[in-house]
Amino acid sequence: MTRARRRTMTFLVTSLSCLGGLITGCGDGSSTGEVRVDLSGEDAAVQGYPVGSGDNEIAFVDGFTLQFDKVLVSLENFELAGSDGSGANLAADAVVADLHLGEPEAWVFEGVPSRRWNDVRYVVTPPTINSRAVNAVTDQDLQAMVDGGYSLWIMGTASDGVDEYAFDLRFDSRVVADACVNGIDETDGLVVPNNAVVRAQVTIHLDHLFFDTFATDDGLLRFEPWAAVAGDDGRITLEDLELQSLSDLRDRSGGPLLDGEGSPIVYDPGPLSLAANNLREYVIAAATTTNHFNGEGHCDYMVE
Repeated sequence: MTRARRRTMTFLVTSLSCLGGLITGCGDGSSTGEVRVDLSGEDAAVQGYPVGSGDNEIAFVDGFTLQFDKVLVSLENFELAGSDGSGANLAADAVVADLHLGEPEAWVFEGVPSRRWNDVRYVVTPPTINSRAVNAVTDQDLQAMVDGGYSLWIMGTASDGVDEYAFDLRFDSRVVADACVNGIDETDGLVVPNNAVVRAQVTIHLDHLFFDTFATDDGLLRFEPWAAVAGDDGRITLEDLELQSLSDLRDRSGGPLLDGEGSPIVYDPGPLSLAANNLREYVIAAATTTNHFNGEGHCDYMVE
């Protein structure tokens, strides 16, 4: 089992808060509220990269653009727990969504006790045939995820303006995200207000897949080392990425992958645990850090 914390990109939403317990009926044991949970891959899942503008633009440093065709994710067991050990007893079924199609609502929980729930927890895990599609996930895609045991399946195309490279990434990891910090106000968990609705969001940060370092918070997005291992059909899979050694990365010409100053680029996994020192294992480990809460909220990630 491994555990890691990672940063996220900017995300702005609004929230309701107990304001230190000053709102009547918040956490008194007799009042309840409603929790609605959405799923999001942010604007990038829909629009691709670059995304945003000005100082908030997220783009590949090596000039590639990228579009997603599928961002399929399978989740289960959304849970709320208190610091006193109590649980909200939510009935969260297993769901599958395609975040390229937007931000679907995954769960609605009524009658949730009004209080601060300090621990938000959910699991990204391969689906079963009984998993519920929460937007226009096809029966064929759901069956392929079940058969392959994929918890996250991402397809798309990257381009340097001349050549295009299709990628097809299928991850089978089971990742428990717990102790999630609320990305709205950086507090622990979630507040359920009395007789009102609070919206929450499981947010998937796709840029993590393309970072060149996890040792610091200034990782850059690169696609050149991916393009360098594309097959004759221009298609890139996780197996293709295994050809790239993190300590001897190559560009499409076969030469060393260099930065703008002519120095070799070496990917640094930082706290991530890798099964081998290649780009495949690096991206698999990076995928375990993509799961967040309410945009900016970090969680603890346990890979089972």
